[in-house]
Amino acid sequence: MTIKHIAVIMDGNRRWATKRGMPKIMGHTQGGKNLFTIVDEAMKQDIGYITFYALSTENLKRSEEELSHLFSLFNKSVASLEKFIKNNVQLRVIGNLQLIPEEIRSKLESMIEKTKDFSHPKTILTLAVAYGGRDEIMRAIKKIMHSGINVSDINEEVVGRYLDTHDMPDVDLVIRTGGHKRLSNFLPWQTTYAEFYFTDILWPAFNKKELISAIEWFEEQKRNKGK
Repeated sequence: MTIKHIAVIMDGNRRWATKRGMPKIMGHTQGGKNLFTIVDEAMKQDIGYITFYALSTENLKRSEEELSHLFSLFNKSVASLEKFIKNNVQLRVIGNLQLIPEEIRSKLESMIEKTKDFSHPKTILTLAVAYGGRDEIMRAIKKIMHSGINVSDINEEVVGRYLDTHDMPDVDLVIRTGGHKRLSNFLPWQTTYAEFYFTDILWPAFNKKELISAIEWFEEQKRNKGK
């Protein structure tokens, strides 16, 4: 089976650092580096869309010190995205960007602008930043209410057009590292018929070989989507 869209919940950064006697924030640093390793392999595997849960609306409730480090990582990571641009990777961001610092928002928007006109991107890399699935659906409802669409005309297709992922295919495979088996408010609408691959491996240790194993597992699944 062909995978069009993989969504990744990068869990376990802090636990990875704690196990090594390191400050928790160092787990985020290593996890950020690993994101680019996995994107590189996804390109080699011809994955058209890969979406990472980079920062949830719940994460914004963490300590000021941890958030400061996370935002610092975003600043550094945006610069690292340049190499993917050269390889015809298109960057997109979903979530409520009004909730993050202006400096980071501007850099992300600038990078999105640079890649938006790629006519045939090899991979579309999406970062879910200040993202929550319920928040996304609520924002979509408000947009629909202001659009003037008759209630009787609202259906799944209409709702889909107002989501952050309106021009992306639904998720085929969700990968969650770190041992927990839940979505944690990540793409609830788009993962309705996705396959879920859970692993105990903590995100900084999830390597290219593990990604390939997840893809191979997916290919063994029987998918009838309720039919």
